[in-house]
Amino acid sequence: MLSIMPYDLTNIGLKKEDDLSTKSILWTGRNSQLCAQHFRSMADLSYPLHAHSEYTLFVCLAGEILLGQLSQEQTLRPGEAAIINAGVPHYGSYRTAGDRGCEAVAIALSCEALAALTADFKLPHWRETTGPLFTGKVQDPVLLGCAREIALELKNVQPGQGIVIENLVSRLLIQTVRLWPAAGISSNRLNVSPRLSHGDFVRAYDFMRLCRKENFRLEKLCAFLGMSEERFARLFVASTDQTPANFYNRLLIEQAAGLLTMPKRSIKEIGFDLGFRTSSHFNVSFRRVYGVSPQRYREQRLVTAAPSVNLKPARCF
Repeated sequence: MLSIMPYDLTNIGLKKEDDLSTKSILWTGRNSQLCAQHFRSMADLSYPLHAHSEYTLFVCLAGEILLGQLSQEQTLRPGEAAIINAGVPHYGSYRTAGDRGCEAVAIALSCEALAALTADFKLPHWRETTGPLFTGKVQDPVLLGCAREIALELKNVQPGQGIVIENLVSRLLIQTVRLWPAAGISSNRLNVSPRLSHGDFVRAYDFMRLCRKENFRLEKLCAFLGMSEERFARLFVASTDQTPANFYNRLLIEQAAGLLTMPKRSIKEIGFDLGFRTSSHFNVSFRRVYGVSPQRYREQRLVTAAPSVNLKPARCF
């Protein structure tokens, strides 16, 4: 069964309207072994450290994408592609450029789907706990053109759309593996224990980063994902090493820290915009993570010479 899903986040209790400048469409292929995402944002956006039990191919269409894994970082520009490996913790940042912002196509494929390519492309032999490890990046006009066609198909609903997308995804994957230098492929011991899929993590993260604290409930998030609370919590911890509540609270306070660098916005206004009911609740929550009050944090950020205060998060909730 093929499904195309531009998910709607307008009814979750948004922190602010301009958060909807980021749009994402997901497609899931037969047996859920392939997933395609078209992403476009007019604002910079970062995804924290997490892992999936699948491989994910990223192709940059506009702006820049920073991907980090295995103590290495790759910056992708339009037409360049990189692969995030199964079971490997990674992070990513989308950086906007000009009127097009940042735009990308991501293809997630299961280990079983990749295993089907190992014989034809002479990749390291696939076993239950070992598989190919991809490092570096590649660039090719075919990759850029194919990714653009996938993005176009995802945005325009028409007959036969799923079949076309499935063929384009296969073409993109095959061309990427064809181009990948042999020196950038090695054998890796994989930890493919169950985790959130790429698509489910993206939707969960978007829900968390947009939802005001007063509106955030785990049952609402799981209903949005179509997943039981018990299963989601188990997979989320496996993906991030944090509970959903800790992860959300940390994300919220880190967003507050960014807003505190804007001197024209009052601390009370920032706390309210994020969904804190009282200033005291906001102050206590912020201090738990950063070790200082929001006011002190702002003062230290606005004064360049401030060696006595640690501005990095002190700990999770």
